Amino acid sequence: MKKITGIAITVVVIGGIVAVLAANKKKMEAETSQAAQTESGVLVSTVMTKSDEYSLDFTANGATTAINELNFVSNTQGRVIAIYADNGKYVRKGDKLLEVDSDLLQSDYEAAQAAYDDMKQNVDRMTRSNAVGGVTDQQLDGLKTQLKAAKSRLDRARKMLEDAVVKSPMDGRINMRYVELGSLIAPNAPLFDIVNDSQLKVTVGVPESRVKLLEKGQQVTLTNSSLPGRTFTGKINYIGIKTDRGLNYPVEIYIDRDDALRIGMYLKVQFNAGTGRNGVLVPRKAIVGSAKAANVFVIKDGKAVKRQVVLGEMIGDNVEILDGISAGEELITAGIMNVADGTEVTVVK
Repeated sequence: MKKITGIAITVVVIGGIVAVLAANKKKMEAETSQAAQTESGVLVSTVMTKSDEYSLDFTANGATTAINELNFVSNTQGRVIAIYADNGKYVRKGDKLLEVDSDLLQSDYEAAQAAYDDMKQNVDRMTRSNAVGGVTDQQLDGLKTQLKAAKSRLDRARKMLEDAVVKSPMDGRINMRYVELGSLIAPNAPLFDIVNDSQLKVTVGVPESRVKLLEKGQQVTLTNSSLPGRTFTGKINYIGIKTDRGLNYPVEIYIDRDDALRIGMYLKVQFNAGTGRNGVLVPRKAIVGSAKAANVFVIKDGKAVKRQVVLGEMIGDNVEILDGISAGEELITAGIMNVADGTEVTVVK
């Protein structure tokens, strides 16, 4: 019996504690609400809008690449008997890179040449005979068809023999050689990576609102974090006509030659938009809604008044306002979540 009485007392005590806590919670919530909204209204912070001069210059980032780069593959087959270019060597278009054993190719070419010469003599002889009625036109046409086939085999044999000496298809530097002396290569086997680093380029993504400010040939400046104090120059070579998945347009920039720059370096590109502007800028945190349906709250007679605005460019932490608000108006920047159109407010200084 005493045990049951003790349990009952415990339950009553716990219930009392819960009731007290609940009452305290309601009291605290009421005090918090009263602090947030006094007799004068919701507490907010504001700024006075003004007309500022600002620039539409902007930056974008990208990595440098060679102006031209080729993974050169084999167009022939055979055993490598000579290598003329190694890693780091600069080659020009037409320079010899390597050579494969061409004995069999030479034999095939000589046989094709002999067959072609013999067939050509036959056609010449039959042509003269046809002129005096010795052979028919049909017979002569058949021989001419065979001559064309022989010429085709000769051209193919000549091309294969020429390809036994592999030549560079472009100016550039050998970045990597994939073959060794004595190795057996086949068509489409990788031979060399050739990089034309006489000029570098960087491709960056530029959003629609900015790409309209650019034009081909426009000069830009570039910087690299590992080269403090250094600036580099370049020119816009190409502006894409289609966006990527990030809705940015590719902009290709050719960079003036500088030994401090290497392929793969990360650069920040500074685009100069040319002329500056004068207009109203407001903090981004003052904007509510979406970019296409943006609103702000201004204060009129102690109340928050909702105002629809037209947004322009993003300038750092600010937004350009094209329409809907003018200089000299008091704009709410903090406490926006607690106000609606017509809410009485108190400005915290």
